[in-house]
Amino acid sequence: MLKIGVQSSRWYDKNDPLESLKFIKECGFEAIDFNIDTEISIKKLAESGIYPTIFDKSIEELRDYYAPLKQALEATGVVISQMHAPFPTLFEGNDELNEYINLVLDKCFAVCEYLGCPAIVVHPLVSTASRSEQLNANIEYYKTLIPLIKKYKGVKICSENIFTRFNGRVVGGRFSVVDDTCILIDTLNSEAGGDYFGFCLDIGHAILTKSNINEYIKTLGHRLTVLHIHDNNGLEDQHLIPYSCISTGSGTVCDWEGFIDGLKSIGYDGALSFETFRSFKILPKSVMPSALRMIAAIGREWINQLTAE
Repeated sequence: MLKIGVQSSRWYDKNDPLESLKFIKECGFEAIDFNIDTEISIKKLAESGIYPTIFDKSIEELRDYYAPLKQALEATGVVISQMHAPFPTLFEGNDELNEYINLVLDKCFAVCEYLGCPAIVVHPLVSTASRSEQLNANIEYYKTLIPLIKKYKGVKICSENIFTRFNGRVVGGRFSVVDDTCILIDTLNSEAGGDYFGFCLDIGHAILTKSNINEYIKTLGHRLTVLHIHDNNGLEDQHLIPYSCISTGSGTVCDWEGFIDGLKSIGYDGALSFETFRSFKILPKSVMPSALRMIAAIGREWINQLTAE
């Protein structure tokens, strides 16, 4: 069933899950993208070495740690539609760090299962190699996660379209080309022997790489599992509210009509999950509830379009 979602960053208080979820539900949201990535800094790990985090807890201890959130979800009816794993996830030549990150991912998957979250976004590898080399490297990387994800029921790993920069300019990065994405997902699910991998289409990243969002969604089809919805000016990854950016001609920078048409054509029925945290960063804190309600209103309008005969 279609739901309106938003990431937990900026409004969620881990010391008071119940009031946090009551607040976001009052703002019009039924689902959240839970930022479990904020529990650890991979940058700090890489720069200073392994340091104490909640992921030092056992899986049983983590269930206890997240029990108040689970209870709040059950009390409010809000669901976690996806999580965002810590990133990056692989450092060449640093086996100790890579082993620890894999342990963190394993425990993230366990938390997903415990909280009833069906999908977790694990970023693809960053590389300046050719498209084919990047595709092969990512297939090999994600294959190493198959034994981990198969331990948990109802949880799917989602890759994501990522952009990169060359000489200061944004260029197509990992999986900005939909054909590569389809090969990745189909190869991994064949290797895993089941439906363990899907895809997160990040609309802001698609804008930056000049992807045809309508065609991307239609080609991706059933492989599309979750969304990261946000706007930008086509130059920077701004994470703004949809319809914020106007083109130099007429209309919007993003083809929002094509986006909705694509979702409708494939029968997408997941969460419309907004990743608009930088809008909250620049707005006065006092107007954040109003901004959240406006985002939810956009989601409701889109659901009306998606469900219209």
